Amino acid sequence: MILTSKDIKWLHVEVSSKCNAWCPACPRNNGGFGLAAGVVEQDLLPSKFEEVISSLPELTAVQLCGNLGDPIASVYINDILSIAKKYTKKVQIHTNGSLRNTTWWKEFAEQLSDVDHDVWFGIDGLAGVHEIYRQGTNFDKIIENAQAFINAGGHATWQFFPYKHNEHQAIECYKLSHQLGFKQFKLAKLYRSQTIARHYKTGVEFDLLPTDSLRQLISIDKRKTTVAPEDCMHLSIPSMYVSADGKLSRCCYMFKREKFNTVDELLAKANDLTDQLCVSNCG
Repeated sequence: MILTSKDIKWLHVEVSSKCNAWCPACPRNNGGFGLAAGVVEQDLLPSKFEEVISSLPELTAVQLCGNLGDPIASVYINDILSIAKKYTKKVQIHTNGSLRNTTWWKEFAEQLSDVDHDVWFGIDGLAGVHEIYRQGTNFDKIIENAQAFINAGGHATWQFFPYKHNEHQAIECYKLSHQLGFKQFKLAKLYRSQTIARHYKTGVEFDLLPTDSLRQLISIDKRKTTVAPEDCMHLSIPSMYVSADGKLSRCCYMFKREKFNTVDELLAKANDLTDQLCVSNCG
């Protein structure tokens, strides 16, 4: 199946490959300790973003969520948002929430006030537990920033990655999210799994074990040999991915394998739903 530019409805954008966090399962680093080989810290240029988004006439949503970085780390985040608002009706942003300060988050909510939006804050437990996976972040600062954003009219979602070490706090986090005014609480169903993690300052290894009690609510046991079109990120809601270096791929899982320069180059690529990379992530 080959799509056209008019088919594309969702644009997934890595605004930056920079991040303040050292999450063990993130491909940006080595189990949480030190940058992975080949990672270049950079921000997507607004000019490149506009070149891509302006060529998608039927686009309905933009998702600012990087494979390697946090969009709030970009020096161009406000410019990128202004451009996105020119071409789409909805903006979704994923962040660890511990960058910037409460004044910035209040102003960010104001910038988003005239567009349908949702900012997902990655919060994996309460103070002291959250930081086990989200190394380098600070729970209290995240809550302060999120509260400033919500109080200024921002629409926020609490996203929770379930592991063995934090599963006992899921219900408490759910309750707190409602108390603070989050619109939604999302339990990540396709979370990043990794058994060996490293402390971000020392490199000392520690266990990062999958959840037991929440196992039935997430998709960690599925095993298939092909991907149904409705489960393919690229085909179910026709979409594409732009990385911080300005290169395009069909989806975020393909970002290392595919490096297209233009929308037309990408759309000429046929889809193989038996590809092992596709099966392992979306099968």
